Amino acid sequence: MHTLSVSRPRKPRSDRRQRVPPALTRGSERVDGISILDEVNGDLGLLLWRSARNVTLWAETPAEQRPTLFPGDAARSRTADLAHVDVHPELRGPLSVLTELLARPGEVDLLRLVNACRRIAMWAEQRGELATALEFAQAAALVAPESAPLAYAVGRLARRRAEYDRAESWYTRAAVQGRQSSDWRSYALAFSGMGNLHMQRGNYPAARRAHLRSLHAAERKGLVDVVGVAYHDLFLTAVETGAGHEADELAANAFRGYGSRDRRVPRLAYDVAYHWVLQGYFARALKVALALVPTMTDQSERAVVLGLVARAAAGVGDRETFFKSAREARLAAELDAARETSARALLGVAFGAATLGEWELARDVGTRAVVVARARSEGRVLLAAEAALESIERQQLAVERPRGSSPAAEELAGEFVDALSLLSTVAA
Repeated sequence: MHTLSVSRPRKPRSDRRQRVPPALTRGSERVDGISILDEVNGDLGLLLWRSARNVTLWAETPAEQRPTLFPGDAARSRTADLAHVDVHPELRGPLSVLTELLARPGEVDLLRLVNACRRIAMWAEQRGELATALEFAQAAALVAPESAPLAYAVGRLARRRAEYDRAESWYTRAAVQGRQSSDWRSYALAFSGMGNLHMQRGNYPAARRAHLRSLHAAERKGLVDVVGVAYHDLFLTAVETGAGHEADELAANAFRGYGSRDRRVPRLAYDVAYHWVLQGYFARALKVALALVPTMTDQSERAVVLGLVARAAAGVGDRETFFKSAREARLAAELDAARETSARALLGVAFGAATLGEWELARDVGTRAVVVARARSEGRVLLAAEAALESIERQQLAVERPRGSSPAAEELAGEFVDALSLLSTVAA
């Protein structure tokens, strides 16, 4: 079994402490945080951009220089801006805290400052404004550079933004900080994130190694819910590498780890249904996918689930369900093509259209999936989309047929439907 230990004499702890690596604080933009202005229009966007830059500048300034960092009238000017800008109610409190930073930069309550940045990041992420969320999550992490959870949060958002180098640097930082502070949850989640990053890049062996490190750390430290996450991650890796029954076993382990009421069950259910579609078990997949739709409140998540419904419905020959779900999936995906689920949603529709012999529709949607995946540098989705489009052009897309039924898989499908029904009722 894989283990993180090695057979060598132990050195004193002080010698074994690893230096916390620096992390990338900028993607391709030339000015820090400028992507905020691309997401949040008008004066509010400018106010958020300036606030994020203020926090970052303060965090990167030596402590002895902070008391004189901002001009004497900076806080007064910012207060006037807050009074005239149309600020969302959830932002008024956090932005007021950041205004206090301008007034008293030498007397900062670090906890309040971090929480203010995190609240803005959460607000932005809930709205799908990931660049803004990333900048404020990063500001919080720079204010508290010893915090492994904050570093992990930056890595997660950077990965969602397809800023892979930036994400890797923050995941690495979170792992080192987690180990040094005995924050084993952050340590295990950092390797989970790193594995997902490798998955997006198409490096499956590296992904599996990272997920195994996450699993073993979670098992050793009794982090039951993180064990569920690790099995879920390993399941995804197994799916991508063509594993069959091994993937089903990993999925069952993940479901047991989460428990039927866990908020992550819908995501696992989607991934398992997608796996069954790849194997040709369309009826089983459709049953779970249809149960998933009522649980989806996020537009991007809804898009990819509808894409799955379209593909599974086509597999069983249900044209009515295919065209209805395909239309909704395309609309949801195109509302924000920069999101991480858009290319996958479109690819599902393209596969479904080809299955039904709707070649013109398959070609149009497949081409769009390639464009979106390439723009986001999503290696594995891009490869799948390009291969599908090539087959569609020849009108020779192969459809996998099931190789016998699995009672255990059928039972798992039923458990998913029951759990999803309960979760959708609670959400309503």
